[in-house]
Amino acid sequence: MAELGETIVRNFLENRGFQVNKIPESQSKTPDFEVYKNGKLVFYCEEKTLDKDDFEGYKNDSTYNAITRHFHTAAKQFESINPHNQVPNILAIVNFDTMKDCHDLFISLTGHALLESGEYLKIRNFSDYTKKDMNYINLCLWFDKETFIRYLWRDDKENTDRKNIENLFDG
Repeated sequence: MAELGETIVRNFLENRGFQVNKIPESQSKTPDFEVYKNGKLVFYCEEKTLDKDDFEGYKNDSTYNAITRHFHTAAKQFESINPHNQVPNILAIVNFDTMKDCHDLFISLTGHALLESGEYLKIRNFSDYTKKDMNYINLCLWFDKETFIRYLWRDDKENTDRKNIENLFDG
């Protein structure tokens, strides 16, 4: 399914006017794509696929652990090629599991669930290594199968690239 996930992300980006180049596989782990606009490298992109889990609830690897593990792996890939965030790093998650949704990504990365009232409910502990990993990922894109659902920003003072990334996708 990973190849299908990469195709979905490539098509999404190309339909928005980006040139998407696959980074060749090598001994060192790197993100999947270099992404260009008007001939200039504008970000790196890593695609992670969440496959359908027929054993949901029967494995020790919960939804949140699976998402956090993908996030951690992607952060290491970005760190290997772009450790100082010279251009933004974007993680695209393509979800094929109907038991997971973009709210699970938010919970995985913050430890909190957003309630209908607009308040937050703490559900799980926020790991130190997830905090460190957030230094290497500026934006997450969430897809349910072929459908783009939403962006999830690293929303803090350190995310100075947010406006520039928004301009890339909006302009």
